[in-house]
Amino acid sequence: MGLERFRVKTPGIGALLARSLLCIIGLLFTFSPPVCEAFNLDVENPAVYSGPEGSYFGYAVDFYLADSSSASVLIGAPKANTRQVNVTEGGAVFYCPWSLSQTDCHTIEFDTEGDRPVTLNETQYQGDFKSHQWFGATVRSHNDTILACAPLYSWRTEKDARLTDPTGTCYLSIYNFTRFVEYAPCRTEISTEEGQGYCQGGFSADFTTDGKVVLGGPGSYYWQGQVISASKEDIIKAYYPGYFIQSVERQIQTKQIRSVHDDSYQGYSVAVGEFSGDQVEDFVAGVPKKQKMLYGSVYILNGTDLSTMIEYNGEQMGSYFGSAVATADINSDGMVDLLVGAPMFMVRGSDGRLEEMGRVYVYLQRSPLDLELRQPHLTGTQSNTFLDFCLLVDVAISCPYGGEDQQGLVYIFNGYSDGLREKPSQVITGQWAAGTIPASFGFSLRGAKDLDMNGYPDLIVGCFWCQ
Repeated sequence: MGLERFRVKTPGIGALLARSLLCIIGLLFTFSPPVCEAFNLDVENPAVYSGPEGSYFGYAVDFYLADSSSASVLIGAPKANTRQVNVTEGGAVFYCPWSLSQTDCHTIEFDTEGDRPVTLNETQYQGDFKSHQWFGATVRSHNDTILACAPLYSWRTEKDARLTDPTGTCYLSIYNFTRFVEYAPCRTEISTEEGQGYCQGGFSADFTTDGKVVLGGPGSYYWQGQVISASKEDIIKAYYPGYFIQSVERQIQTKQIRSVHDDSYQGYSVAVGEFSGDQVEDFVAGVPKKQKMLYGSVYILNGTDLSTMIEYNGEQMGSYFGSAVATADINSDGMVDLLVGAPMFMVRGSDGRLEEMGRVYVYLQRSPLDLELRQPHLTGTQSNTFLDFCLLVDVAISCPYGGEDQQGLVYIFNGYSDGLREKPSQVITGQWAAGTIPASFGFSLRGAKDLDMNGYPDLIVGCFWCQ
């Protein structure tokens, strides 16, 4: 398994892997200096990190810049084995100090316990189920804090009837690895598929600028899905080891609505940005199965009360519009813009057959709550291709199964005053040939940080099946 870093019905396992199979993993932005010419990433001399075989090392990636004197890379390996007793493939997150001459990685000990017991009516049961929980499928950092989630984690619930609910759970590493706390907002008394029992909290996640945690749980309320948010400080304050259910003060979350919205998957993807003009960051939530015809939607939610301020809908049935979302100031006008991916968007090829090419939609913010959909859209040019992002601001768009040999591609598109250029300024090709399973080069991407302190942003490219 490998990762490269370049200078210059429940969603379940199927949905987690589909982020690669659908050729869109997320939208990522890396910022370049405000110049008109494009810069190139150095693809000749990448630093390559490798992890345990079969661990899906590289499934999720991020930078870790706790202070100005050090720089590191974080890498999720959701099928890794750990030292947890009687836990199989619980998953892990690796900490990899940045150095041109060294690519050693070490696991971060978020959770060292095996499955915990729970006592009900004076009888002890297995309380949670950490095997195959996919810990490390989601990894995000903010200053000295790291958020890592296990969306397939399950617990026994505290009801008399034996129920095992895949609520998902997350852990925070705070104060530069000196303390770890669990955050499982869907592990509540509102269990089963009717409530938050199939939430899979942490399927997607992000941080606001001031460090507030934002989680997506696409399985809540008969898979309507939901978005949940709380401050780091309140999560830390509420944490008490040994308690399965904990109440986090001032936590906000979207509620269950009419049954017509069942199976929508709200929270499949999340992002943050200021859209309302009140200087409080708002949340973007992808809802890829919204509407009866499965056109998909994206909500912009008020950052204070999670009310829906804007809704955008896809243009093609089954395109999975909203399965990836990202925010950034693409045109450098001081206002945050929105990008939305529709990885299964179909285009008729030269032979007349419909093929899944994928499409990215760019919405430029002109004023508060006024976003303009730019034309033409960025559309894939070959089957099984497309999508991820970088700013004049440039946008890196990945296609893990792209290329003639399915070795994976990452496209760099440059931003300018009217959005994104129509053609990429650079195309990065994976170095690993596709075997029985393609290498998935580009499955995860992170940018907008400068690891080697040379004044230019760097790009991390995950490749969880590279051999």
